[in-house]
Amino acid sequence: MASHFLKKLKFVFIQVIVLVIILELFSFVAIRWFHFGLPPKVYSTQFLPFFVDNDKTFGVWHYADTTTRHIGPCWNVEYQFNSYGARDDERQKVSDKKRIVFLGDSFIEGYGIDKEKRVSDLMEKNMNMECLNFGVSGSFGTTQMRLLYESKAKEFSHNAVVLSFFPFNDFLDDNYEFGKSFFYTQRRYRPYLVKDSTKDYQLVYHVDALEKSQAYPDSIPKRTAKDLLNDIYYSNRGIVGKTGALINNFTYTGAMAEFIVNRMKFTQSGTEQTYKSDVFSQKNTDAMDLFCHNVNKIKEMAGNKPVIVLLIPHPLDLMEYKKTGKSLLRDDLNKFGKSANIHVVDLLDAFAKLENPGEYFLPCDGHWSEKGNEFVAEVLQKKIQELNL
Repeated sequence: MASHFLKKLKFVFIQVIVLVIILELFSFVAIRWFHFGLPPKVYSTQFLPFFVDNDKTFGVWHYADTTTRHIGPCWNVEYQFNSYGARDDERQKVSDKKRIVFLGDSFIEGYGIDKEKRVSDLMEKNMNMECLNFGVSGSFGTTQMRLLYESKAKEFSHNAVVLSFFPFNDFLDDNYEFGKSFFYTQRRYRPYLVKDSTKDYQLVYHVDALEKSQAYPDSIPKRTAKDLLNDIYYSNRGIVGKTGALINNFTYTGAMAEFIVNRMKFTQSGTEQTYKSDVFSQKNTDAMDLFCHNVNKIKEMAGNKPVIVLLIPHPLDLMEYKKTGKSLLRDDLNKFGKSANIHVVDLLDAFAKLENPGEYFLPCDGHWSEKGNEFVAEVLQKKIQELNL
């Protein structure tokens, strides 16, 4: 009788082990191949961060001559940076080829997208023209774009400048008071332009030394498996909570389960329907003045080279625009462009005309998908051809 019970128990135990292995393999494939959620922390923390505060002039930039991996809810992409820290091919400073300098944030850098499928790379391939990509993630506003162009990008021979303008967060990226209070930037080394008593802009850094930044390379904690285990062991969780954290942090099955639970909570909360962006429909005179100031400075440094502003909407901006068909900010930008001889490429209207614009953005994020990058490359290519560089 006891022998029969032990055999049955052994059989059940083997079934459980097989089931666990199957679940782990299934979760591994779902996450690593189909990007269904994030890998467990023990694996996702082994890579260098894809942006750091390591430039004394404009703050956030990349490690030079390195390769790292950017893992997100629906992407898993390798980033390679050249000798001067750009996510780009190695470039000579002087070239007899026609070249375009791209300035911008994560959209230009190619957030969550393979390098060869980004706007700049697609245009380089299609137009037989070098497209130098100086895009960078990590809260990068027009003040930083201007300083990057002044200190680094303009040293490379080029025939035109393209800079991105993403109002959804670019106004805040340049806002000194917001930068001091926002948890993500309050301990970051970032440049801001602030008006003095004479109403002239003065350059200030609210963290006074690069080494004091929370995103300075030596300040970023490098988490090991031992660190994660210690965090769980010394936490205030009970045995059930610690076991759950152990499974979530060290197994693909746990990581996928956590992703599914969090996604369900997000959907059930109704926040997907209540999120709203009104940045295009409101007047923000001070922020727009600062933006125009920086773009004018870039135009001055570029001389007779064309400067193109790429107006980028968030999917939420598109939803709002489709309701009203109006955009005060876009209208103000077009007026500025005409007065300052700046060329504006209006992606708000371009995306709004698409039958299903959602396909042009990552399914878990507001950045462009591969299809979105292809579309923007086509729109921008037409403008470049009109300018007959």
